[in-house]
Amino acid sequence: MRTLVVYYSKSGHTESVAERIARSADADIEEIVEAGKRGGNVRAAFDAVFKRMPKLRPFERSLDEYDLVFIGTPIWRMNAVPAIQAFLPTQGWDGRPIALFCTMGGMGDKRAFRTMRDLAAGARVVGELALDAPTLKDAEAVDSRVKGWVEEVCAEIPA
Repeated sequence: MRTLVVYYSKSGHTESVAERIARSADADIEEIVEAGKRGGNVRAAFDAVFKRMPKLRPFERSLDEYDLVFIGTPIWRMNAVPAIQAFLPTQGWDGRPIALFCTMGGMGDKRAFRTMRDLAAGARVVGELALDAPTLKDAEAVDSRVKGWVEEVCAEIPA
């Protein structure tokens, strides 16, 4: 099974989880990168509040080459970041299995996952994983949760 991990990360937390998922799933990995320079945290928060969607750099890989795609986002203002919200509707999901993950300070995962499911219209969501700040501080806990979750998700995909 060909697997891809797609993520956006500003502080590095989501990138770290994405790398763990990629290792556990023996997956390729691709970062979503904004075409322009992202401002500081205040600017990022305003962009999230006012739903300003950034332009994204083109992807190196085609999602059509993959059987499963993991998609990760940090939570800003109780939702998926604008870059993820800009990325998801541009893909032809057509029943493709996706698994969603997020990193967050405290909460917002339910809304973020709902937003991501809505924007990835036509995709088949096979799993969701939220990791909060206390969990992210414990590398062993993150490794254990990620490994178990990846095994569950991959079991949902026919060989």
